[in-house]
Amino acid sequence: MNNKNNFNVLLLNDLCSYGKASLTVNIPVLSYFGIKVSPLISVILSNHTAFESFCAFDLTNELERIVEELKKRNPKFDAFYVGWISSGKQPSIVIDIIKHFNINTILIDPILGDNGKLYPSMSNEHVNSMKEIIKYADIATPNITELAILLDKDPSKSYTEKEVEEMAKELSEIGPKTVIVTSVLKDENIGCLCYENNNIITSYYPKIDISIPGTGDAFGSSLLGYILKGDSIENALKKATKFIYNAVEASVKDNDDRVYGISIEKRLNLL
Repeated sequence: MNNKNNFNVLLLNDLCSYGKASLTVNIPVLSYFGIKVSPLISVILSNHTAFESFCAFDLTNELERIVEELKKRNPKFDAFYVGWISSGKQPSIVIDIIKHFNINTILIDPILGDNGKLYPSMSNEHVNSMKEIIKYADIATPNITELAILLDKDPSKSYTEKEVEEMAKELSEIGPKTVIVTSVLKDENIGCLCYENNNIITSYYPKIDISIPGTGDAFGSSLLGYILKGDSIENALKKATKFIYNAVEASVKDNDDRVYGISIEKRLNLL
């Protein structure tokens, strides 16, 4: 870890021109911690996919050239955050980055689906690519749907907390030492279940029955921010979960436009 608290995170995700999600959420959250962010764009979208339509432009060729230029700068990155990647050559670019830059902390948010099914923009090729990349993660943050997809289980099924524990352990055996499963339901609560070194850590809050784009990106970014600043996995998990719950609660109270996405600029004070 960078002892000067001058942290630099390499961050690969999509960029939405309209709607709050992905990089437009990742960057302000990590910046709030005083962390420098070096963004890489996998795909440019007109808007995030919760809107009724969108167009997307794959930047694989441009990404490849940018990474080659980055190598010439010989930067030191304290962490690599991987979000939405395109299929094709992008998985191999991600693996090349991990191997070349010798980054201490690899956090992979395997963006594939939610609510029991794949996102419309995702294919089996995306799933297979993510299965390959997840082997290199130190920390993986799938939601319950993505966890099932990565393990070739039925994503539409409801899983008990005990079953989620076993599934998190199974994913950990593939690669990531720490698996944090989001969107886990327990009674009337929702939250996260973490598996690390045969230990289970949970953090639940009363379920607020709405869906706001960008909350997963805000969770992953705040989690990484707390970890880089020295929190244990347990403390970082609990702080990040609390942040998301408070942010969603505030969004409901303020009657924010839920389709547009999380109003992250107004919520940074909750970190």
